[in-house]
Amino acid sequence: MNWSNVNLIFQREVRDQLRDRRTLFMIAVLPLLLYPLLGMSMFQVMQFVSEHSTKVLIVGGEELPESPRLVDGNHFDESWFSSPEKARLLDLTSLPAMSQRQPTDVLSDAQQAVERGEYEAVIYFPPGFGRRLREFRQSLSQRLDEGGQTTDKKVPDPEVYFNTAKEKSQITFARVSQVLSRWTDEIGKQNLTANHLPESTAHPFEVEERDVAVEHGHRDAAVWSKVLPFLLLIWALTGAFYPAIDLCAGEKERGTLETLLSSPAERREIVWGKLLTVMLFSTITSLLNLLSVGTTGTFIVKILPDEMKHLGPPPGLTALWLGLALLPMSALFSALCLALASFARSSKEGQYYL
Repeated sequence: MNWSNVNLIFQREVRDQLRDRRTLFMIAVLPLLLYPLLGMSMFQVMQFVSEHSTKVLIVGGEELPESPRLVDGNHFDESWFSSPEKARLLDLTSLPAMSQRQPTDVLSDAQQAVERGEYEAVIYFPPGFGRRLREFRQSLSQRLDEGGQTTDKKVPDPEVYFNTAKEKSQITFARVSQVLSRWTDEIGKQNLTANHLPESTAHPFEVEERDVAVEHGHRDAAVWSKVLPFLLLIWALTGAFYPAIDLCAGEKERGTLETLLSSPAERREIVWGKLLTVMLFSTITSLLNLLSVGTTGTFIVKILPDEMKHLGPPPGLTALWLGLALLPMSALFSALCLALASFARSSKEGQYYL
């Protein structure tokens, strides 16, 4: 086999592919625009949804205890948030509870309010919630004074209604749950303090979590290892897809394959020249896509808020290992695509095969 003929055929096929605007768009333009646009669009949508104020309806909040205070005007008390701006993200509307209403009626009204988009979440405090809470505290003190006798008094459970099918409702529920959890913990601490018990009585110990993974090594590699190899696989196949069709079925349609077969080059040399061309475009497509994903991911990680920075940029050795895996993968997909495309008599038929 004459490798100079293979080189000539390889150069010819590369020039032909570089003249094809569809191939250039799939290889160069699409990966450089797709991931930055998708990444920035997702980031903008996430920022808009996470920082936009949402509406919450509170039913039966008129009997809430004054200490610890849960509601301050039209917002939750600022003490339950890390900053005052966080408290303003939840706009509250209060309605009195009606003792004659059944829980099923409250559930139905809450569902309708959330589904209509009037409120993203509804918090329902049963009738007599504040009174039962005060009675529970008094009975707790009496139980301790009387030597630890049990009591059957129980405070009715508040209920939170939300819609998991709506993104804003899910975010609102997460915010409300965090506030109610901190408020409930504070009530428990006050109950302990009122009965002259240390706060450690309720939580005598804490379970410490220690992640042995390296923060900016193994942990980041574990996350990116699920994304980058998948993209490498998809784009190595996609990069070989269109050139293989054009080099086989496309040449049959244009009538240029007969000229190539009548040249002094052997059939084996023609196949090698076309295979190397498909491999080249498959490799370039994969590398450009990986470069675009890595650059976009690194940029987005840097501009994320501090509470969301649990993922770092791809490790430095990622490019080396992906490059080593790309060569045999591109060769495999290029050979398969070229073999299938050689049976097609038109570009449309080749697309069906592939």
